Amino acid sequence: MKVGIIAPIKDLEKYCITDIQYCLPSLLLTSREYRDFYISKEEEDNLIILDCKKIGWKREPEDLEVVKKALEVIKPSIIISPSSMFNTKLSKKIYKEFLENIPSSYTVVRTIEGASVKDLVTNGDKVAIPSHMFRFLDKLPDNSVYIENHLNIEELEGRQGILVTSLPVRLGLQGRLLSDYRPTPPSLTFFEEKDKYSRVTIKNIEEIKEYYEL
Repeated sequence: MKVGIIAPIKDLEKYCITDIQYCLPSLLLTSREYRDFYISKEEEDNLIILDCKKIGWKREPEDLEVVKKALEVIKPSIIISPSSMFNTKLSKKIYKEFLENIPSSYTVVRTIEGASVKDLVTNGDKVAIPSHMFRFLDKLPDNSVYIENHLNIEELEGRQGILVTSLPVRLGLQGRLLSDYRPTPPSLTFFEEKDKYSRVTIKNIEEIKEYYEL
């Protein structure tokens, strides 16, 4: 499993130290610091993942025009398709329309959404699996892109693919180690300013890298 770290804008240089980078379209357009960081990582040949969702814990599709403008800023290695949280039918429609409006030269990975096993039709394709769908992992293909892990690092043990996660940072911002994952820390806003426990966060990042990248 390869790991990418999700961090607040002001801490990107400090914590996003792997060669897997994850970004959101709207932040590429609204934050120069954010935009410059990902442009530099693209120049360094990092694997850049653009997730076409709006900011926030809930998966909501980003506006298509925002995505198109973001693609003028960087050329991502992988685009995670927009989707509607738990809504299989709407997500398939969004995905179809998205493909019709994005150049075929991009690698677009479909996001799995649903509320039951019958919704999990993948046709064996590589997919993106958001954390709210991890309860169906045994029914979903391996070697996927896993988006976040809100519970603990062990929830993806034995899986292959790419994990992008803010868990080491979210816990570190509260001075907590990965082993101290209860209660679940709040989602990132990306605009956090205080970083009083950077040594703890760095330890968390080193631990999750060691856990998955052996």
